[in-house]
Amino acid sequence: MSSRLAQTLLVAATSGLFLFSCAPSPKLGLSPDMTQAQRRLAGDDFQGALDSFAAIAESYPDDKAVRKEYTAAVEKMKARAEGWFEEKDFDAAEKAYSLLLENFHRFTGFEKSLSFSPEFLSRRILQCQEHLSERRARQALAEGDYLKALDGFKVLPLETLRDPALSAGLRRIMEEIKVLADKAVARKDFVAAGKCYAVLWREYPIAPQVSLSLSFSRNDLDEGVKKCRTQLTREGLDQYRKGNLKEAIVIWQGLLQFDPDNAEIRRAVDTATEQLKKIRDR
Repeated sequence: MSSRLAQTLLVAATSGLFLFSCAPSPKLGLSPDMTQAQRRLAGDDFQGALDSFAAIAESYPDDKAVRKEYTAAVEKMKARAEGWFEEKDFDAAEKAYSLLLENFHRFTGFEKSLSFSPEFLSRRILQCQEHLSERRARQALAEGDYLKALDGFKVLPLETLRDPALSAGLRRIMEEIKVLADKAVARKDFVAAGKCYAVLWREYPIAPQVSLSLSFSRNDLDEGVKKCRTQLTREGLDQYRKGNLKEAIVIWQGLLQFDPDNAEIRRAVDTATEQLKKIRDR
């Protein structure tokens, strides 16, 4: 080997050793960073906190400190939900309990050490729904969503809904919807009236199931729906015969809002729509 080649190899080897010695060594035993998870927990971002802790636990499956922090975080969420429940903030409490229940499958590694179970969470959610049922119904009424007004009661088991306090709330809401329907008829708003009558007619079977006594029968509601249907059918025909196709379509579409299976009216809407299109295309 020439002296020049030997010198070159020596320089290269020396440089490599130098570069290797200057490279940062791996930091063994580095603790997982749970700052973001804790920050989300402190801000009541429970889903974000659960996502963060779950990701950390997956990366450090054998880290006891991670499991301890994860468990403590879940218990803090439950305690926060209990605090809202005691403060009668049932909406916030229901959301927190529901979130814990939906994510309970993530706690399989430490679920036995938790102070609560899925059954406990389910009971708490039901209790929140009981307290919120009439409040949510009145909010839906104010928005004109009559079906949603009864949904808060429908999610409750029948045995729960038979409780006098809850059944009384259901009776008040159903009676108020009936009053709204009658008032709508009086002002000739047959679409609004029809929607009220139709919802009550569809949901009426719940009344006898919970021994509810109402001031009206299902036949009364059926008559109300028929009256609104007949009136809107006639009004639409009157506009159609006058050549007011757009107005006729609007009226009949209103009828379909509470009578969506009315094949005759659907055909009338299709016919008028096609005729209106031809006129506009001329």
